[in-house]
Amino acid sequence: MHVTCTLYGPLRDAVGDKSLEREVPADATVGDVFDDLADDYPNVRELVFDGDDEFSGSISVMRNGRNVAFEDGTETPVADGDTLSASPPAEGG
Repeated sequence: MHVTCTLYGPLRDAVGDKSLEREVPADATVGDVFDDLADDYPNVRELVFDGDDEFSGSISVMRNGRNVAFEDGTETPVADGDTLSASPPAEGG
């Protein structure tokens, strides 16, 4: 399957690109995709995952515009053509 990863802030800096195309197995989850990214770009692991291999509270991960925290987190399945994005949470006032 083919997924697109769009990265913002420190994640974009860690991989050197805003958007990456990835080929993943048919049974891949969002966590699997970011785990594979972390294998290719080691700085990604500390930015995305906490100590329990769950997504860090300092990063928002979306699948097709929906925050995976409201789905199954790292276990959220991906489908062919999905767009995953990750960014620091928006802050403001």
